[in-house]
Amino acid sequence: MTITQDETHVNALLPGAAVVVGIRSLLVWAIVAVTMLAVFLRGSMGSCSGGVTGSGGFLDAEGRPTDVAPMCGSVTVSAHPLIYVAIGLVVLFSLTRILRRADTVERALSILHNARMVIVVLTLVTFVVGYWAISTLRVEDWNNYSLFAPLPFAGFDISTRPMG
Repeated sequence: MTITQDETHVNALLPGAAVVVGIRSLLVWAIVAVTMLAVFLRGSMGSCSGGVTGSGGFLDAEGRPTDVAPMCGSVTVSAHPLIYVAIGLVVLFSLTRILRRADTVERALSILHNARMVIVVLTLVTFVVGYWAISTLRVEDWNNYSLFAPLPFAGFDISTRPMG
C-alpha cells in the first residue's frame, strides 16, 4: 500500500507569499530606521559669549565691560530631512525593481535583502556623522562662528539673540 500526499494542502499559502513577507519586512526596517533617527539623533548646545557685571552692566567674551549686550545662541542638530526621503526612495525603487526585473522569487527576495542593507548602512552612517557633528560643535563667539554641516546627513537649527 502506498500513501500519496495531497499537494494542494501542502502549498496552501498564497503564491508569492514569501515576497509579501519580504516587502513587509522591508517596510518594518524602514519604519524602525526612521523612528530611531528621529528619536535618537538629536543634540543641542547653547551658550552666551559674555556675561553680566555685579552692577547690571555687560561683559564681552574677553571679560571687559561693554555697553552692548553680548550675543547668546543655541544650536540643535538632527537628521536632515533628505535622509528620510532617501529611505523612502530606497523602498519605492526596490519595489519598482522587483516589478520590472525579478523573474523568480529568489531574485525578488535578493532585491529586498539588498534594500534592507542599504537602509541599515544609511542609518548607521547618518548616526556616526550626526554624532560626530554634534561632538565637534564649538561656538565661542555668536557674532562670528562657523559650523561643519555634514549635508545631507545632519541639519543644524541655529538661533541667536542678545543677552537679557
